Amino acid sequence: MKIFKKGVYYILALLMLSVSFSCEEDDQLNIIAGLDFNIAELNPEGNLVGVIATTIPPDGRIVYTVDFGDPNGTDIVPDDNDNPSDVVKTTSGPMVSYEYPEETATYTITVTASLPGRDDVSISKDYTVIFQEPEPDPTDNPFFGTWRLAPEAGALGVGPGQGDVSWWSNSPEDVVTRDCLFDDEYVFNADNTFQNVLGDQTWLEPWQGTDPEACGTPVFPHDGTASATYEFTSSELTINGAGAFMGLAKVVNGAELGAADTVPESRTYQYILSDDGLSLTLQIPVAGDGWWTFRFVKDAPPAPSALEGSWRLAPEAGAFGVGPGQGNVSWFSSSEEDITTRACLFDDEYVFNADGTFQNVLGSETWLEGWQGQDPEGCGTPVFPHDGTASATYDYDAGNNTLTINGTGAFLGLAKVFNGGELTNPSEAVESIEYIVELQDENTMIVDIAVAGDGWWRFKLVREAPPANPLVGTWRFAPEAGAFGVGPGQGNVSWFSSSSEDVTTRDCLFDDDYVFNADGTFENVLGSETWLEAWQGQDPDGCGTPVFPHDGSASATYTYDEGAGTVTINGTGAFLGLAKVFNGGELANPSGAVDSIEYIVEFENADTIIVDIAVEGDGWWRYKFVRQ
Repeated sequence: MKIFKKGVYYILALLMLSVSFSCEEDDQLNIIAGLDFNIAELNPEGNLVGVIATTIPPDGRIVYTVDFGDPNGTDIVPDDNDNPSDVVKTTSGPMVSYEYPEETATYTITVTASLPGRDDVSISKDYTVIFQEPEPDPTDNPFFGTWRLAPEAGALGVGPGQGDVSWWSNSPEDVVTRDCLFDDEYVFNADNTFQNVLGDQTWLEPWQGTDPEACGTPVFPHDGTASATYEFTSSELTINGAGAFMGLAKVVNGAELGAADTVPESRTYQYILSDDGLSLTLQIPVAGDGWWTFRFVKDAPPAPSALEGSWRLAPEAGAFGVGPGQGNVSWFSSSEEDITTRACLFDDEYVFNADGTFQNVLGSETWLEGWQGQDPEGCGTPVFPHDGTASATYDYDAGNNTLTINGTGAFLGLAKVFNGGELTNPSEAVESIEYIVELQDENTMIVDIAVAGDGWWRFKLVREAPPANPLVGTWRFAPEAGAFGVGPGQGNVSWFSSSSEDVTTRDCLFDDDYVFNADGTFENVLGSETWLEAWQGQDPDGCGTPVFPHDGSASATYTYDEGAGTVTINGTGAFLGLAKVFNGGELANPSGAVDSIEYIVEFENADTIIVDIAVEGDGWWRYKFVRQ
């Protein structure tokens, strides 16, 4: 075959007929009618497309020529030594794909249908490539993440030679006295941008106007405002951006900055990474034979707080009380009856979020007292600022067994109780309250707080266990007849129902995994092959390489509503059962994929679910899945 420009591909679907026709019948058959084509986007970047050409009615004798309209492309065309069948052998089914340049541009795609003895028929459509750069993979970047100076002696130092810190190195005490330096963050983002995150203070020296050196407000341009990037080789790390740096702001290649010196546009460091990727040593030459060395550690994700979750007053007698001394509740202690009569208090939630925020979730009613305008005390609408509207955070110090709630109007147990007293008016609400806490077990917490005189309040809180999600796990089609089907009504599969033979002939479908993870993410795990149909470019239907976006690459989540009996799959290209099925219809082209699909779910038992979804008209698909 010869290669020519213009990006033209040929498709030939040749049907051998052994039926004789009269000349008149032959003329009637040699008609090209209803020519159309669909364009499918085949990769996340948007520059790989497929064209599926059709006629109405279909005619297997037609040869389709597809011109993708790329003036810089190449086309395969037959010559004297190449016939159309040779070209067909180079294609993959009726869909012809083409990869455009990695740039945003509009092209005119033209499909021409040819039939011997008849005039060619052509149709054109514009297609715009909106190219999107693929997201960088952070796993390929050893610097990705947030780093700080190692909190130890010798984390930074200088000496006469690479790795030598004999002139000076920090002491163990410096970790504390220079804490404003040791808490500085050096952030390497996945997109190769870089940030100095210094907070409101960092370590300043005389060349920056602080003498003697001490903690102070960061000084421009070494204040974290630089628009910076980074790049690296196998041995060198370069930070680009005037004012961006690692370790100490004054250290640059070949010198240490003075007050009047020009700040360079970049700095290059020699680096050594530990085998686990969590420790980084940087070295940089300064004046003469001087070398600075910095040792950094990567911030590990913070361990989940022992308090994370939603807590309530324990539904038992003595859940809260007050008395003359810590743990003494002889002045007052809640009764068994209070669980019912004060139900609006016992259902209040105290929520400790993973990001350090705190919420009082009180619902429409909580327990109110005389100081809040409720006399006699009883259930009522929460009163500001103790109504759950506070923007609050919490600090839990496990070593000292203290818990501080920050935010005016945020509280544990009773809104009136604060350190050293009890409120007499909502307007007196304090900004912060510190409690003494003891975890009896991972789901039970005793909270104490001293008030006026020798008075102490005690609260017993229990963690609300999140409801178990019965969908969590991996599911597949039940390996049996009727595992999926469609018909005129929910549960009716009279139009089509899979057979027992399909379990074998469509084994590439029956081995597909639908994975509901505990963290709310969802995955289609299809392997190297799944069942493909004509709308995906596979005619006749059969096993083949999954077609984007229904290829398991979707970043998907799910929401299960047990009360409504529904599960919603969120993520373009994510699905249950058959990729073509969505709410209200069936796809005619992969590019029509929707970003969310809701299914009706019913558990036959803990390991078997029935899934229904309505399509066009009165059509309903039904799937039967079993847990793996």
